[in-house]
Amino acid sequence: MVLRLGTASLALALFTQFVAPAAAEDARKTRPQKARAVEQAKPLDTEGPLLMLVSLNQQRVFVYDANGFVVQSRVSTGTTGYETPKGIYSILEKNVDHSSNIYLDAKMPHMQRLLMTGIAMHGGVVPGYPASHGCVRLPFDFARRLFSMTELNQRVVIVPDVNAPVSFDHPLLFSGLPSTADAGTSNRADSTGSQAIKVGVDVAESILGVGTAHASTGPEGRTVESVAEARRTEREGLVEAIVKAGERRTAASAGEKAASRAIGDAKTAARAARSAANAAGRAADKAKSALRSQERTLTKIAARLEKSGAKMRADALEELRAAEVQERERLAPLTGEVQRTLDAAKDADMKADAAERAIADAVDAYKAAKAEIKEAALAEATAKKAVASFDRQEQNRGFPVSVFISSQTGLVQVRQGFQPVLEAQATIENPGVPLDTFIFQAVAWKDDSKTDLRWQATEVNETSAGGPSYGDDDTGSNKSKKKAPVEAKLPVETDTAKASRTLDRIKLPQEVSERIAEVMKPGSTLIVSSYDMARSETKYAGTDFIVQMPEVVAKITKPTPRPKPIEVADDDDDSCFLFCPSYGSKQKDKYKNKNKDRKRQRASGKQTVW
Repeated sequence: MVLRLGTASLALALFTQFVAPAAAEDARKTRPQKARAVEQAKPLDTEGPLLMLVSLNQQRVFVYDANGFVVQSRVSTGTTGYETPKGIYSILEKNVDHSSNIYLDAKMPHMQRLLMTGIAMHGGVVPGYPASHGCVRLPFDFARRLFSMTELNQRVVIVPDVNAPVSFDHPLLFSGLPSTADAGTSNRADSTGSQAIKVGVDVAESILGVGTAHASTGPEGRTVESVAEARRTEREGLVEAIVKAGERRTAASAGEKAASRAIGDAKTAARAARSAANAAGRAADKAKSALRSQERTLTKIAARLEKSGAKMRADALEELRAAEVQERERLAPLTGEVQRTLDAAKDADMKADAAERAIADAVDAYKAAKAEIKEAALAEATAKKAVASFDRQEQNRGFPVSVFISSQTGLVQVRQGFQPVLEAQATIENPGVPLDTFIFQAVAWKDDSKTDLRWQATEVNETSAGGPSYGDDDTGSNKSKKKAPVEAKLPVETDTAKASRTLDRIKLPQEVSERIAEVMKPGSTLIVSSYDMARSETKYAGTDFIVQMPEVVAKITKPTPRPKPIEVADDDDDSCFLFCPSYGSKQKDKYKNKNKDRKRQRASGKQTVW
């Protein structure tokens, strides 16, 4: 028996050493090689701003740069019930290692946020059909490489069937301001003017571009240097407003202190004046009392003389009359004293009233100073906010510009660095006819003068064009079967004539065109659409113009709650299926004393299932 086991072991070892490797090598040679992934077939070297076009029908993303097509990749968008919303998006945030705060900390590597409410591009499983909860899943390797070459504010289009961007030249698209140091500015002004004459001088000065007056190098022309100087002057004016408001607040604070002191002094003077008035009043009352007493004495003497004068002896009558004369002599000074004390009391009352009015005036001055302090502080805060806003705009002037024109609202709106810059009314020919949706993207300067730009136009159509879909190349196989990526046909190019007709209908105020020309640069975009921007998204700070077709309010606005663990009881044997935690003897003994008639859970069999 031992001999037979030894012989079998030796034979198995010889088979493993010689026969099995040879068979594996033959199988490797005869097995067909897998097709190389499309994402790896072309190096991701790009030039200028990128534009990502996601086709829902094809489950593909096509990446374009200033020179045209760069690369394509498979994607997986939202499945039924979680459809990825159609529209025009912008990369708002990038995070190499992101975890979802909605779906139980699900890993979303190389996340590029498109919506503040939870839609992004990120690495994930791409089975070849819609399988996500709304995000655009990318193959992990492609997500990593795409992440390394994109930048914030670059545009992403998600529609059923995409149209490829094409080079587009239109005399009414935005241009930058010329520089006084550019020797060829005057020639450009002439060419710009002759182009404008072809389409109408009135339109050239208003529609989506810089008119001949803007390109002029004369004293009245606007140049990069003149605008920079005007911006410096504007900021100095804002800073001066802060200084003046601060001085005004300081003066008001001094006035408040002076009014406070005046209130104290007025109250002290009023107390003294009122005390003096009270004393004068008491003196007047005393004088009047003495006068009344003297008058009563005279009245008594006169009554005695009238009643008993005829009956009195002569000497008694003479004595009574002498007393009457004496009392009358005392009456005159008392009458004068009463008048004097009354006048003094009146004067004292007037002084007390004046002191009380001084208190009221001081209180009014104090209140006015407080109000002045409040207004000056508000003016200072407003001026500081204006300077801060100006500085933010100045910092953002290095970023590309986003311009959005909607025939639904009739407005032209401008953002730069994810911050609103201006909003104005636009004029749209035949406003009852919706505008077609286009993205016009400035991809590069035409020359070193950095005045004229090269543009690309991309049509965005919300409806399906009947192009290929992600199931067309399955050849009847199960969609869950893993297949090598197959390169899809490139999208059809955008109709430039249709794009020109769309721009011809739009007319902007000249001051808006001038403001846009100041900051126009490669990477800037002009979006024209019949839809309004997604109000549910632009309410967030730090976002861009998002155009959803139509707007879809996010279904999930708060994290999904974690489910409670469910305890699952296994059989009484020692077997365990999955995720069986180890427990010590104490935990095991805990269950030994339970009722044996009941089905007992063993500690080694306890599971937590999410």
